[in-house]
Amino acid sequence: MKKWTTGLTAALSLGLILSGCGNNDGGNNAASSAAASPSASNAASPSASPAGDGAASLEPVKLKWYYVQFGVPQDQQAVSEAFNEMTKKLINTTVELVPIDGGDYENKLNTIVAANDDYDLVWTSSWLFKYGDNVNKGAFMEITDEMLDKYAPTIKASFSEIAWNDVKVKGKRYAIPNFQTFTKTPGFVIQKRFVDKYNFDTGKVKTYADLEPLLAQIKQNEPGVTPFAMNKDQTRLSEAYGMQWLGGVDYRLSDPFTAIDLLQTEEYKTHVKLMKSWHDKGYTNADAATVADLKPLLASGNAAVVQDFTLAPGSEAGRKADFGGNEVVYVPIAEPTFTGVTPTMNAINYNSKHADRALMLLELLNTNADLFNLLTFGIEGKHYNKVADNTIKIVENGGYSNNAGWIFGNVTNGYLLEGQPADTWERVKKLNEEATVPALSGFNFNSENVKAEMANMDALFKEYSPGLETGTIDPDKYLPTYAEKMKKVGSETVLQEKQKQIDEWAKANGKK
Repeated sequence: MKKWTTGLTAALSLGLILSGCGNNDGGNNAASSAAASPSASNAASPSASPAGDGAASLEPVKLKWYYVQFGVPQDQQAVSEAFNEMTKKLINTTVELVPIDGGDYENKLNTIVAANDDYDLVWTSSWLFKYGDNVNKGAFMEITDEMLDKYAPTIKASFSEIAWNDVKVKGKRYAIPNFQTFTKTPGFVIQKRFVDKYNFDTGKVKTYADLEPLLAQIKQNEPGVTPFAMNKDQTRLSEAYGMQWLGGVDYRLSDPFTAIDLLQTEEYKTHVKLMKSWHDKGYTNADAATVADLKPLLASGNAAVVQDFTLAPGSEAGRKADFGGNEVVYVPIAEPTFTGVTPTMNAINYNSKHADRALMLLELLNTNADLFNLLTFGIEGKHYNKVADNTIKIVENGGYSNNAGWIFGNVTNGYLLEGQPADTWERVKKLNEEATVPALSGFNFNSENVKAEMANMDALFKEYSPGLETGTIDPDKYLPTYAEKMKKVGSETVLQEKQKQIDEWAKANGKK
């Protein structure tokens, strides 16, 4: 993700069950994408643990793992204890699981890294606790082919060369991607009851403005319901304006090799003005610019529409629970696009003393369905109940509403939620193979030469973006100020550096 969508999207739009998380947002025809897809349709199947029956011969080790959550589960301790019973038996390893809420994750992990904290594993991505930046800081250990061959062979085989190339920085690999949907299908999630009640034609929705007839009817006729829910980390769906965000740069789909300064575009101005009008009409929640977590509002059933960067195949069933038990419909506004594997990965601390065991743990989470499902869904009979061999129903208020397997490992090892199609995982693999590959796929901006400018720009982003993108502040007054301040701290220098790198990459890869 570039930043976050709604609080739900941050947690779940990475499709709740299997999102790419990523709204790092194209491209060429689908015919070429099958050969270029990283999945090669080969998700790992559950198998024996890396240590097999030899776990008892391994020296006991304790790992520490930081990872993101969007609301830390109440029963985290109970799940941690059960998880450690399994990992000790399988690889003679216990794990201090340290989930950190998404709203605090970036700041806390930056502090942890700066303090040289003693940990082993950490979740990282292209959009939060940014992978490339941390590689440049020297925070992560290089993961060599030899290490993968010895401790995580199934993971190595699960991804194609193109996928592994997506992970590499300056030719080296510093993280393990989680197998999930490597695609992005941006759009909106709408409660089905409102679509039906107002006979709303979702097929005509291609932009934000196309939602207005429905939002107006909900505002007029549904007291207590927020027509369009947002949080402070809301950013626009670029495709609604003929744009894309990928590899750290914004560009127009019509000109993918030219980086643009978003704040200088008419498209951005149009969007924030529309959001201001929605705010003034009462279509959005009044606290949008300050609220971090939309889960309570969504769970009440009183949010009609949210946006989503990754409408993942088969994930509607999971979203029903998040919308207070109300069915939802997905409204895509663009074709699926391959966005790479960097939106959700796990890295090893550069000075971990147990890199071998850390890799063995990740291998387990990609091969052992029982372990993966425990961390993803909790304890059977307490947090969920089986309704079929591979289908479960979450216990309402059960205390472990995690359901974010995309953080931990291979989602195709996961249970299906009640209502999910039986072929969900096959659809995920197929989509990975067939999604359009953007022209800039494989490009990743290296901010090392402009890190001071980027830090100052990020501070300004946090100051102005929440108000502008939620329509809380007047764009006529604040957008010019925001854009001018960005120039003063070096936005033009950053744009020039991005363009330079795109030109070099395009030439080196035969794109120009």
